[in-house]
Parts: sequence; structure tokens; C-alpha cells
Amino acid sequence: MDQQGQPHHAPTPRRPISARAALIGAVLTPALLLGSATSATAGVTGPWSTPVALSATGADTVHVAEVRTAGNGDVVAATFRQSPGSAQTDLLIAIRPAGSAVWGAPTVVDTLPTGTRNATLVPGPDGSLTLTWVKVAAAQNTVRTATLAPGATAFSAPVDIAAGADYIAPSTAVGTGGRAVTTWLRQGDRITDVYVSERPAAGGAWSAPVKLDNTPAETLEGTLEPLVAPDGTATVLWHENRADGSSVIASDLAPGSGTWTTARKLSGTSDAVVPRAAVAPDGSAVLSWLRTPAGAFGPEALDVLVRPAGSTQWGAPQKAADVDSAAASRPLIGPDGQITMVWRGYGANGFRIHATTRSAATGTWSPATTVTNGYPRDEYDAEIGPDGSVHVLWTEQDDTGFSQVVHYAGRTGGAWSAPAALMAQPSGVAEGHVAGGPAGRTTAVWQDAPDAVSGKVWSAGTGL
Repeated sequence: MDQQGQPHHAPTPRRPISARAALIGAVLTPALLLGSATSATAGVTGPWSTPVALSATGADTVHVAEVRTAGNGDVVAATFRQSPGSAQTDLLIAIRPAGSAVWGAPTVVDTLPTGTRNATLVPGPDGSLTLTWVKVAAAQNTVRTATLAPGATAFSAPVDIAAGADYIAPSTAVGTGGRAVTTWLRQGDRITDVYVSERPAAGGAWSAPVKLDNTPAETLEGTLEPLVAPDGTATVLWHENRADGSSVIASDLAPGSGTWTTARKLSGTSDAVVPRAAVAPDGSAVLSWLRTPAGAFGPEALDVLVRPAGSTQWGAPQKAADVDSAAASRPLIGPDGQITMVWRGYGANGFRIHATTRSAATGTWSPATTVTNGYPRDEYDAEIGPDGSVHVLWTEQDDTGFSQVVHYAGRTGGAWSAPAALMAQPSGVAEGHVAGGPAGRTTAVWQDAPDAVSGKVWSAGTGL
């Protein structure tokens, strides 16, 4: 993607990308990563609260990087802000305490080059939240992190994980006791390399970077997915685009070991791209990828694999759905082991967002459900709450085709809610993120830019 950060699905850290986009190029050019930011408007009916502005002015260029709920119920939003005429971008954190409807004032975590808009915010099993980003400089880029410890009211000072020329796209996973891994790419001339650093425990030192891949020239890697299992096993997954096809690759680090395993191919003879992965509450792990016929574009499938707790061996791929031009979320795993996959894909009514769920009892996938009514743009976010409720936020074109509105739909139990517009009126550009919380509470944070350049950051929630 860009010099600053990530390919979010990857999204943006949780931002999905499609198989076709991944096959065209595993790493996007800096110009694509440095787009302008957006913001939002107010007024909503139903269970959602009236949106409140997190920005003081509508003159800034803003971007929502992520929103997450900490273990204690605090909600954290990571955003970027560039003031008119400024030569820098501020990385901001705002916190809304558990049970409160009032956000604290945004605080600056780091000052970055103009146009930066990529950061990840991931939860740990101890209730912490970890923010990871890249600070770009003329000589080298620095991968940095900061942590909101359980019960803390402010993030730690930034810690440098590694610095090097052309470091981009960091992604972090945190496990039991604060054990963590951060993986990133080094972008060269028509080649990328996968690097990783580990931290043994919260507050510990990060290891020296280790290069995981061993690939020839003209090879591009992307969509990095790190995992930390409850037993301390660390895994890094990525997809590799070579002249002879695309594959999903994995490398593991056993607890107490100082050596990562040799990178190995997990996918079969078909092209497989865009791996997305998550650790389940019981310690097992779930991996998905998009599969296309080897060497050609054609019908796609969304495959899902399960790795038992305590193992590094993945089960056989199981097709969750037939898809077309799809961009899938990470696996959303409920407390009962139920797995939900969400994707944006093409069908009889054009592009829509769909979902399917794998029963924990039978292992079978439900028929696909269409979540959206109108045309969703590429930008969408899908998340699961601690109670298993599923939340999807997306940007939809209005009837004119020139303005955008942020929409939400959620599933509690087995039923999806009807799509709800969270903005009173369309905007030139709108995009956001969603987080699930305790007791089905939901928080959405989005940006809207009426002139497609400058605007505000807004938030609304349920259960406030």
C-alpha cells in the first residue's frame, strides 16, 4: 500500500481487499496510500444516539483509522488530522469511558508527514489496546507502537520497534501476558520482504527484526496477518504473488524458541490470496482466503480453515461461499465457536455486502444473507462483540451517485437488523469504522467531507 502503513482492511487494518486487487499487486503504490481524508454529519433515529462531533473544526482533512472497545468497555478511536496549510499530520487518540456518552478530548500520539492515514488498533486478551503505525522520514521509516494498558486512561509513550528503509504496512497481534508480534513489509524494486519482531511480555523489549520470506526477484508479498495463540505460539501469514501463481504462506515461532519455522505454503494448486485470520476464545485459530483458478481469473470461492488449539497444523480448506469480485472480512468468531464471514461481492443485483455463518455444532455454513440494500462502496468494516453480536458499517452511494452516506446493520442472535443510515444528509466523501462492546453495545466513528477534502469526525452509539 503506502509508505505510511497498511494495505484493512488491510485493511486499513480491518479493511478488506479483493482477490483481483491482490493479484494485480500485493503492495499498492505510495500514491494510493496517501489519499485525502473524510468526515460526517448528524442526526439519527431509532436506537442510535444523535451523532456528536469529535473534531473542533470542519476545515481540517481528517481520516478515521480505527475504533475498538477495550476490555473494560472504554471505546478508543484512532484518527488522523491535517490542518489547512500544515506540513504535518497528527495521529490522534480519543477515549470514551465505559458507560459514558461523552468522549474525552483527542490527544496527539505522534506527528507524521503530510497525508499519513494508516494505523492499526488491536485488542489483547488482557483488555489492553495496542496502536501500531509507521513514521516516515527521509532516510528510513520507523515502525512504532503505543499501548493502552488495562484500566489506564492514556496511551503509553511511543516505542520504536524497528527502523529501516522502505518499511511499510505494519500489523500487530497481542496474546496472553502481553506477548506480541508485529510484522511489516520492506518494499523494494518489484520485490517485497516480510519482517517480524516479537515482544515476550507487556513492557518487554522488542526483538531485532527477522526476515521470514525467501523469495526470488519479481515476487510481491502482502496482506500480513499475525496471530498469537494462548500458549504463546506466534504465527505470521501472508500471500505471495509470483510469476507461477499466488499462494498463502505461513511461518511459526514456538514458545521459548528463538527461530521462526521456514516459510511454508498452505494453499493448494489454485491461486489463493488475501489471508485473513483470528484466534478464537478457545485457543483455536481460523484462517480464510480467496481462491481463484490457478493462473487465470474466474469463479472465486471463500475458503476457511481451522487450526486446533495447541497446534500449528491447519485443517483442510472448507468452502464457505461462492463469491465474485469479493473483498472479505477477517473471520468473526463468537464465544460459542460460531464463525461468521462477511464480504462485499458481485451478484444478481450488483455489488452488495453478504454474510454466512458456520455452525459450531454441525460445521456447516448457512446460505448467504445479503446485508445491504443499496450499492456499497469498497470501504466497509465488520466486527464482532464479546457477546457474539456482529456489526457491519459501510459507505453507500446515494441516489444521485455523487454523494455518500454511512450505513449500519447488525446481527444479534440469528437476525440481521435492517440497514440504517447514520448520517442525516449525504456528504461528498464518507467512511467509517465500527466496534462492538459489552451487552450488544455498538459504536460507530466516521468522517465526512462535504467538499470531498475537509470535514469532521463524528460518532454515534447504541446503549448510551
